[in-house]
Amino acid sequence: MSILVRRAGRRDLKDIHGLWMRIRELEANADSRLAPAKNAAQIASEHREVILADPRTAFFVAEDHGAVCGFLHARIEQNDPIYATERYGVIADLFVDEERRGDGIGTRLLNYCLEWFASHGLDSYRIDTPTELPLATRFFERSGAVRLSSRLSAPVP
Repeated sequence: MSILVRRAGRRDLKDIHGLWMRIRELEANADSRLAPAKNAAQIASEHREVILADPRTAFFVAEDHGAVCGFLHARIEQNDPIYATERYGVIADLFVDEERRGDGIGTRLLNYCLEWFASHGLDSYRIDTPTELPLATRFFERSGAVRLSSRLSAPVP
């Protein structure tokens, strides 16, 4: 296996978009409250063009013999001024092809991202994982993440 993990560029946006769509489908199948809007694909595609140029945001891809098999989208957030930690990293998305899971690709993407966070002076990161996708939660817990809070959702009567 010759996996290359690198910072993504404009040429990777189509592959990232395809993997991103698979994340949304997986989440929506697990919990209908996470179903994307009808125009989500278009909005996300247009937005990626903008955020590629933002130094506070990065996409990383894992490729095997030139084929993208996973990606990670990270960003740097400013914390609420009431907290001692001024800035922290956020992992917005991490996805590895189903047939490639267990090959260490997710870990390699995460480690590459953690180096990027550290290079920006960050000492922590956050990620939301859907309750109905416990494998994602376990992956990050095995990597050292611990629960910070629980996000709850309820309909408005």
